[in-house]
Amino acid sequence: MELDKTFLQNSKNILGIVNITPDSFSGDGLFKKENKLSKLLDFAERNNIRNLDIGCASSKPGYENVSTQEELNRLNYFLSNVKGNFSLSIDTSNPIVAELALKNNFKILNDINGFEDEELITKVIEYQCNVIIVHRHPESKHLHEKMNFRNNLKEVLEHLEQKVSQLIDKGINKQNIFIDPGLGFGKFEQDSVDLLMNIKDLVDEIPVVVGYSRKKFIQKIEMNNKEIFEHCINSGVAFVRLHLTN
Repeated sequence: MELDKTFLQNSKNILGIVNITPDSFSGDGLFKKENKLSKLLDFAERNNIRNLDIGCASSKPGYENVSTQEELNRLNYFLSNVKGNFSLSIDTSNPIVAELALKNNFKILNDINGFEDEELITKVIEYQCNVIIVHRHPESKHLHEKMNFRNNLKEVLEHLEQKVSQLIDKGINKQNIFIDPGLGFGKFEQDSVDLLMNIKDLVDEIPVVVGYSRKKFIQKIEMNNKEIFEHCINSGVAFVRLHLTN
């Protein structure tokens, strides 16, 4: 990935994706690839990208669950090879994996399952970390089940507001919460397009994180990567999750 001045001027708004997996949907898995991981971290540091989101279990369509031990092994691999001064987020739904990350100074817990696990919520309260609530339709049976929306923006916002209220009631500080509309997760492509193009309507008191990088639905948008990124920044998005590899 080459970064022009648009990205560089807004590097504080980039949440760089680091996949510590044997593979990923976009072929950038870095598990046991020390040289590639080192180059990615050097690239991030050189471009003043200080926020990284570390994922040790794939969530690509058709993914298979990995054991807790395997996810821990991958996180330990990252911890053994990380260098540089970064603020780290852990992308996991596993409370055991989350605790290892939080014990090692990770600042954000990013849960694609929308914090349905009570033990995960307990870890958030214990460590007083920030959280990213990724939207998941409350009636979906699994992450990639395509759900129908009558009004996608209104319903996604309502679902997220309900989840925010639930987490605040359980003891999580409102100031520690981010929301993510979950583009590509359980949504038809046009729904993801609509949500991204109208992302400003989600921006309010709770800061918004958006992840569109390398997802199939962006092929339906007549904008290049730079223009989509600018659209998100101009809409008031707090973090844009981006792949940092070519």
